[in-house]
Amino acid sequence: MSRIGGSLSWELRKLENGSRINNRIVNFFDLCLSKEHFKKVGSNSTMSLANLNIPIALNTSKNNLVENFFVPLLQNSALYDRGVGYFSSGWIKETFEGMFYFAVNGGKARWITSPILSKEDWDALVIGNEAKGDGILKKALETAIDDLSNSLEKETLLALSWMIADGIIQFKLAKPRNKLTSEFHAKVGIFTDLDGNSISFDGSYNDSINGLHNFESIKVFRSWDSTAEYVKHEKELFEQIWNNEDPNIQVFSIPDAIEQQILNLRDDIERPYPKPEWLKLKAVREYAGEIIIPTPHKPENIKLRGYQEEAIRCWFNNQYKGVLEMATGTGKTITALSAAVHLLEKESRLFTIIVCPYIHLAQQWMGEAENFGYRPVLVAESRKRWLESAYKLVRDFRADSITHASLITTNASFLSSDLRDIIGEYDIWENVLMIADEVHHCGSQEMLKVLPEKIPYRLGLSATPIRGYDETGTERLLDYFGEIIYQFDLEQAIAQGFLTPYCYYPTPVHLTDDEFDEFIILTRKLTRMHPDPEKPMSEDALKIAIKRARVLNNSQSKVDWIRKNIESSNDYSYTLFYVGDQIFDDVRKLIGFEKRIPIHEFTHRQSLSERKNLIDNFAKGIIQAFVAMKCLDEGVDVPPTRTAYFLASSSVSREFIQRRGRILRNYPGKQLANVYDLISVPPAEYLYRGKSDENYKAVRSAIRREYLRIKEFASLAENKHQALGKFLNIINEFDLLDI
Repeated sequence: MSRIGGSLSWELRKLENGSRINNRIVNFFDLCLSKEHFKKVGSNSTMSLANLNIPIALNTSKNNLVENFFVPLLQNSALYDRGVGYFSSGWIKETFEGMFYFAVNGGKARWITSPILSKEDWDALVIGNEAKGDGILKKALETAIDDLSNSLEKETLLALSWMIADGIIQFKLAKPRNKLTSEFHAKVGIFTDLDGNSISFDGSYNDSINGLHNFESIKVFRSWDSTAEYVKHEKELFEQIWNNEDPNIQVFSIPDAIEQQILNLRDDIERPYPKPEWLKLKAVREYAGEIIIPTPHKPENIKLRGYQEEAIRCWFNNQYKGVLEMATGTGKTITALSAAVHLLEKESRLFTIIVCPYIHLAQQWMGEAENFGYRPVLVAESRKRWLESAYKLVRDFRADSITHASLITTNASFLSSDLRDIIGEYDIWENVLMIADEVHHCGSQEMLKVLPEKIPYRLGLSATPIRGYDETGTERLLDYFGEIIYQFDLEQAIAQGFLTPYCYYPTPVHLTDDEFDEFIILTRKLTRMHPDPEKPMSEDALKIAIKRARVLNNSQSKVDWIRKNIESSNDYSYTLFYVGDQIFDDVRKLIGFEKRIPIHEFTHRQSLSERKNLIDNFAKGIIQAFVAMKCLDEGVDVPPTRTAYFLASSSVSREFIQRRGRILRNYPGKQLANVYDLISVPPAEYLYRGKSDENYKAVRSAIRREYLRIKEFASLAENKHQALGKFLNIINEFDLLDI
């Protein structure tokens, strides 16, 4: 292990720039460094919001808004969403009793505010946000705080930073656009308890000390009485703005706000946030004395399973090259990081590059890698955020200042020449281990062109490494990474208890006449362009195939099936509805509004942290069901799921295998999963006309496409034979029993 030497307080005093941000950190660390590590206090006993006697209207003349409103609501809430024109940290200090228990009870708050902040408040936001993605800085903040309630009284700004770093509070900044040209001036708040009860309020009040001393009034609405519709409206409006879906309001995360320089810092004059403030944050990291940077190691709490150890042995025996084909949910990430640690122990000097197809996967790898003692640089999105850090990391490794280093990058960022140019400039390729998650993505023509031949250590990971309709890409991919050296499939994972057993219920749903007419037209086009289904598709043929698949996935008959078969009186806890893009809103409104089932959408629109919060509420039963779209194919798990309705399907085996695997993750109390698969089939009259019908080939094509998936899903189901029963007569009519 290595240390960054010296006392943190003393090192910070060495910094030449004596700004407010440095002085505040120095004073705070002087006060706290000698104390024990922060210890969480016991959870406050909470009650339902429905049991609080909150008036329907309050004002600062008659009521103490802190004591009579904010503190009791915060103490008893799990979620707090706030849209407000002005925010200051002074409000946190005034309401510290409520915020204290809100924090220790695991509460999560989201603030949308205008970008008109005091200089000190902005510093606190930046420190906290930086700490979220920097394990070293976050540890320094956590170690420094001895008592949260005490720090809120004495060091409000740094407490605010800590709460942001710990994910208790999220901030986004809002700025009007298009037809709105002035300021974001919302005044709405929504509290929600663990039982799903909500109280919303609006009025003239801002989150500032002045707001407590002005004459301000608010009105209160409840989700369990006649004002429930207003609460629902405010929730929907908040989510729309938070997700940047309002056409006239643009929201920014903290880094985006810095880049676009939209901030008006309350000082003598208005000005954007200056770049030197970021340099001070960098200095905190560089001079973080007494923080130990460990050599990568397997955590003590992780015990490798037998098949994981066997996979690592196969990779070592194959000269550190090869692909691991392991089912979703069987621990590919842990296996790969353990292999990397073993290789570092053998070689003593190693630069690890982890390549992921998506940013959310890269972020997940960051968390796992940090548990293994790595301190990766995340190379993704804007080069301004990572270029300097990556350059320094490669330079230090080349100079032997460090013996191990790691980068985690998206495929898109690796395709860009910047990262490859930096590594090439210092010529460290011969010391590199490349780990490619969802390795089949590296078989694209673009990626194959840039994969460096000098890299000696290569490890590919995927539940489905074979590229559909791309034999050439698959062959070149395996030439580069090595053959598939180890397989641990879904059947083995279920049999050995690493995934949950499931029952499968394929349910035929007839297309409408118009939908089937469109399907026939597209099928004829596809047959002309792609006559041999065993050969790779051209790009144009693939577009037609995708368009045809969308007809099946978005049939209005599936919406009708949900309307007839999903009953409001039933319990849909831990249920997931996987829906096509064109009927997504229809299904969401049908289940959530008409059926009154507590749901939330679960899509690409939610960030990694938002998804984590949603899954936590899903597991607690606050949210009964998710309506999901395009988020289960790779990298996103919803372990509590016990029942899944697939309204959208895929003929690509990789995709439906991924989707199935992700809902079979083990979870406490989960003994069996149930999968309901709504299968699009032609209108009834077409099924029995026989080969003489002019549309016979199109009908057979539709049935064949779906039956391949049904066979795959049914093959491992607990009710295998019953699952196929409904379709045996149909597939026999079209000579498909032998496929």
